[in-house]
Amino acid sequence: MRIDATQRRVTLSVRELAAFRQVTVGERSGGAAWRAAVGQEWHKSSEADTRARHPDARFEVGVRAVWTHRDWCFELQGRIDQVLESEGACELREIKTVRRPLPEAEELLRDRYPDYFAQLAAYLALAEVLPEFQGKRPEGRLVLIDIDSGTLQSVAIREEDRALFNRQLDRMLPFLEDRRSARRRLDDWEIRPAFAQLRPGQAGLFETLERSALRARAVLLEAPTGFGKTGIVLEHALRRMREGLFERCIYLTSKSTGQLETLRQLRAMVGEGLRYIQMRNRAEHRIDSPAHRCTGDARCDDELGARWFEADLHPPEWFEGGSFSLDRAKTLGAETGICPYALTRAALPFAELWIGDLNYVFSPASRSVFEQAVGFDPARSLLIVDEAHNLPDRAADALGVEIASAELAFALDELAAAGAPRRLRAVGEALGACIDGLDTEKPLDATRCYELLDLCEDFARQLTEARFDYERAAPFALEQAWRVPEMARCLGEPAHEWLHWSPRGGLLRATCLDPSRWIADCLQAYGGSILMSATLAPYEDFRRSCGLGPDNSVVALGDAPWRDQAYSVAVDCRVDTRLAQRARHYETTARTVAALVDQSPGTPVAVFFSSYQYAENVRSYLEALAPVLRAQVQPRGVDLAGQAAFIQEGLLLADALFLILGSSYAEGVDQLGGRVHTAMVVGPALPEVNCVQGAKMEAHPSLSREESFREVYIIPAMRRIHQALGRLVRAPGHRARVLLHGKRFAEPAYRDQLAPEYASGRKIRSEADLAAWLFETR
Repeated sequence: MRIDATQRRVTLSVRELAAFRQVTVGERSGGAAWRAAVGQEWHKSSEADTRARHPDARFEVGVRAVWTHRDWCFELQGRIDQVLESEGACELREIKTVRRPLPEAEELLRDRYPDYFAQLAAYLALAEVLPEFQGKRPEGRLVLIDIDSGTLQSVAIREEDRALFNRQLDRMLPFLEDRRSARRRLDDWEIRPAFAQLRPGQAGLFETLERSALRARAVLLEAPTGFGKTGIVLEHALRRMREGLFERCIYLTSKSTGQLETLRQLRAMVGEGLRYIQMRNRAEHRIDSPAHRCTGDARCDDELGARWFEADLHPPEWFEGGSFSLDRAKTLGAETGICPYALTRAALPFAELWIGDLNYVFSPASRSVFEQAVGFDPARSLLIVDEAHNLPDRAADALGVEIASAELAFALDELAAAGAPRRLRAVGEALGACIDGLDTEKPLDATRCYELLDLCEDFARQLTEARFDYERAAPFALEQAWRVPEMARCLGEPAHEWLHWSPRGGLLRATCLDPSRWIADCLQAYGGSILMSATLAPYEDFRRSCGLGPDNSVVALGDAPWRDQAYSVAVDCRVDTRLAQRARHYETTARTVAALVDQSPGTPVAVFFSSYQYAENVRSYLEALAPVLRAQVQPRGVDLAGQAAFIQEGLLLADALFLILGSSYAEGVDQLGGRVHTAMVVGPALPEVNCVQGAKMEAHPSLSREESFREVYIIPAMRRIHQALGRLVRAPGHRARVLLHGKRFAEPAYRDQLAPEYASGRKIRSEADLAAWLFETR
């Protein structure tokens, strides 16, 4: 759907018009791709049958027409499945597949499949004015096919059904008028600058970004943490929207903490002149109220249409201060009995800026949340990806598939209760037994892969042919079952792109090693994209990991001269932080933390570790050596509010904050800038040595093992360090001293990956050296 609000013109398909409604309901049963393929086969079968009975019938008849309705011009296009012409009349047929026993009462069919009747009603209305149908009274017939049994039911369109076309046009008008109002708001809206006064380097990045966006659809923007790139990019996006180049902006982050700064910056810039939504996941929307108790899955959407009608809801009225918040969605859900997650999704089409997780664009399982939003056109949208250095890994994780034998067995029991046949369960049980017999922590050999592929393909065939009550089956059981065809697809992929293995007993996992083609395809759909981070370098490596090249992407850099002398860095060569050696140095590490705290009175020291276990072990030594010191380790599994509370409390009460490299605290928390002046990085946080990293090493295009190790292990580790240290200096005047604790930081392979501001020739080889450095940098 494309809307030209200024000209009151909308271009859309007949199917989009027929399906239009304010609320989007996700599928419960999974297997959408399979059902589409099966539907095509039934269409072919129906076409062959009709052709045999009516040799002159026409199929897939394209229609295009302009229809004026209440000051709006609708450019409609579509394809009629079958046209049967006779003397003075023609019959238009739409063929639709369903997964319900047929025949069924026609009134029930009208209630259950209103979109199908509305689509045929639209074709009938267009046929009455199109010249190719002139002189022939168009009639309509809906042919439903039960894909399980092949049973057909034919329903003739009644005169009252024809009114569905105008009803759908009327239903669209409030949405279209809202989009027209939004366009007028943008035209009259004065954007508040991101910064009242520009810092050194910021004006240059504004100009660089403008030029870069004209040269390529994908801009790779690198600027230091604290540079202000969020504000710069948002101001750039808002101006492009006001100019009419884009009608929507999507701002994605890899960590929820990164969205807090975005929201703060956005509120300061837009006021109520633009609507925005932070899209949170279903779990965060859960409520337990007398009117609605969330189930945490698609069952929340049962009877959604009826409740929506009863509540008489109008999404544009929900926005307060320009935003529809999570708290507002929960309150409205408790009042109306509608799941808050469904309410937030329904509000998306009425907002011009969406903020959310990377999954909403780059995960096959989650991208439908944005794709199904009414009126969403990626070609008219600007995509911004913050913390883009995490994109390849996050996309690879989203593409991966895993099957746990215990969960599959539980799902099979649930499907059996819903009437699934014995053959399906037998193949599923054989698959579970095969998974239980896998060797762990190593790639599957060819024989095992072929055995699993055969079982998965057999299960997929049985699943497509099985007849059981889908509505009665638990959503989790259907989701588990439809993972098996996905696993079959992954098992058939080239070995150098996927790793098939068992991380632990009873678990089969397909891990994507190279998501570059998927990322490139996702980006290609958008009118423009900005991938930004403080740590994109090496740029060619990042480009390759995202399927980009110099021909379709350009690098834009932000220079922050005020950072050049902001860090005082030393490398502590006294300890070896490798896993096999670090226990010998726990005491030295703890004493070093105590020395840093002693030289940082009134201000906590940030200590970054590679793992929770490492942090806890050092804290135990610190408690024994210096019981009066207060060291706090970042908590696990807390929400955004809990993370912010920990940092605020720690900055006030702790002597040392133990943070984990690569976590939200190290990469998504901005409160440390200007408030923490001393930091210690306890060794490079290399990725875990496992068969996934081994497979990446084997699949790396370089023939040099040293080069492969650099890209697979060292570069990700040093990016985590750069992300953490960048948050200490966020504005001119901030200063930080940093101790890189571990002899590996002095090795060329690691030293060469340090950004210039962290490079240092200062070596700590004794306690006296440490004391001298602390005295000099006090």
